[in-house]
Formats: sequence, structure tokens, C-alpha cells
Amino acid sequence: MDVYPYKFRAIYKEKIWGGRNLERLFGKSLPAGRNIGESWELADLKEGTSVVANGPAAGRTLTELTAQLGEKLLGGAKPTSGGRFPLLLKFLDANDILSLQVHPDAEAAAKIGRGAVPKTECWYVVESRGGYIYKGLAEGVTEQQFRQAVQKDTVESLVKRYDVAAGDFHYLPAGTVHALGAGVVVAEAQTPSDTTYRVTDWGRGREIHVERSMQCIHFEPTEDGACAGGDCLLRTEHFEVRRRAAEAGEHALAGGRCTAWMILSGRGRISGEGFSEPVEFAAGDTLLLPAALGKLAVSIAEASARLEIILAER
Repeated sequence: MDVYPYKFRAIYKEKIWGGRNLERLFGKSLPAGRNIGESWELADLKEGTSVVANGPAAGRTLTELTAQLGEKLLGGAKPTSGGRFPLLLKFLDANDILSLQVHPDAEAAAKIGRGAVPKTECWYVVESRGGYIYKGLAEGVTEQQFRQAVQKDTVESLVKRYDVAAGDFHYLPAGTVHALGAGVVVAEAQTPSDTTYRVTDWGRGREIHVERSMQCIHFEPTEDGACAGGDCLLRTEHFEVRRRAAEAGEHALAGGRCTAWMILSGRGRISGEGFSEPVEFAAGDTLLLPAALGKLAVSIAEASARLEIILAER
């Protein structure tokens, strides 16, 4: 099978906290009359699997690509234990606050069982309309204090709140209590898991998971994962995140690593050896570049910015 930059059909998820801003920002064709909170851009889960939208592989699932291409797609990276693609990318549109929640690390997931899968993620703020996030516990908070606050519905006072602006970046390793606040659109990169435990849902009546959450929360500080500088935003054992900006004109890139692009602004196209038709992209698109691609020529028609999410090689 020939390899080339793949584009995928977005998977839209309706949420009580969602809205229509992905339509305004990126021109996405959202389902009419629905508040869309998540656009799954690159996903290979039972809860949703991406389907190729362009070129000869159109109609194939990401699961099929991963199995059929192997190292041509992943390079030195490895699929999940179930043979699926080891990355999940989304755009999130929060028009109301999300539940305060936490995801398990490998140790907690093993103890919980029942299909729990570890989840580490990060947020790049695309737009903030006076928005904020909650991330992490206030200094010195103990498990007993936190449990009492959950019971008294005062947990908000024990978590850190950050006002955010476009271009801000936040790392959320497994075990971090967090929530997106109202008025924020983010690009999210994460390990492929949909395992989420709600600490509180701010009185909206949805199920909460106090005991499961307590099994997951890290009450000691964790590594921040920050890179040394430059365009690198994050480096973890799972993936690396970089923000790239490119002025209009011609640019040459080397291949060799399995990389996803989340296009934040601008437009252009990619050409390269081994695929005959250039692949066009614009703001809101997500592309998957297989490791087997060689040198690439990127023609930028309009100044562009993108996130590059590079799979870690094992």
C-alpha cells in the first residue's frame, strides 16, 4: 500500500458543555442543532475510530492502516497492546465548565481493572473568551482533606485555577485533577484512552466516581514534561508536541518519524516522493504523516501555524 499524508473524517461528540465554535473557527460542518463538545480528529478506540477521507486509502479505518502498514506507518513507535494506533487527537469546545475529573496512570488502571486504560494528555489553547482551567491540587492538600471537600461540595477551593489565553499550553499527566472552564477551545493530544472519572459535576446530576477518582489522584507533585525551549512544548514517554509556524512560500521537510499535524491557521499543501497527488490542508485539518515518507515539500499559501505531535519510538 502506498503511503502519503492521510486526512480523516472528524468524529463529532455532543456534550452538555459543548457549542458551535468549531464551525466558526475552522469551518467544520457540525451536525445541525447539536452542541458539539469534541471533534475526534485522530482516534482508534472502540468508542470511535477514524476513517481516511483522502487518496487511495479513503474509507479505510485507522485500525486497518495500523495493521496493514506496521512500521511504514509507525516507524519505531509501537501500537497499543490491542494493536491500535497509539495516539488520540481532539479539538474541544467548552462553553460551560467540564466536570472536575481525573484519569488513571498504569498502576491505578491495573488496580481498577474493568477495562480502565491509562490516560495522559495536554491542552493547547486555540481560543479563550475570558476562559480558565483547573489543573492540579493546591499545595499541601492531603487525601483526607480532599475527600472531605468532595463530601461537602467545596472541592473547588482545593484545586488550582489558571486564566488562559490563546497560545497557552498545559500538560496534564495521568493522576492530575483538571477541568476546562467555560469559554475555551483547545487542541488536545493524549494517549488513546477514554477512561475518565468525575470528581464533581458541579451539581448537574451526572454520575460521579469518588472512590475511583481517589484511586487515581496524585497527591504529590509530578514532572511537568516541559522541553528545553524553542518550538518544543512537551516531551513524554508517549509523544512529543511542537508548535511550528511557517510563512508563505516553499519549505523542505525530512520524514522518518510518525507525526500528526493539527493545523491551527493558514493553508497549504504537501508534496513528496512516493505519492503523486499533493495533499492540501487548511486551519482545522489534522494530517497523519507515516514514518516511511521521505523528503517533503510544503507549499504555504497563507502564513500557517500547526501543532506537530510526534510518536515516541520504543
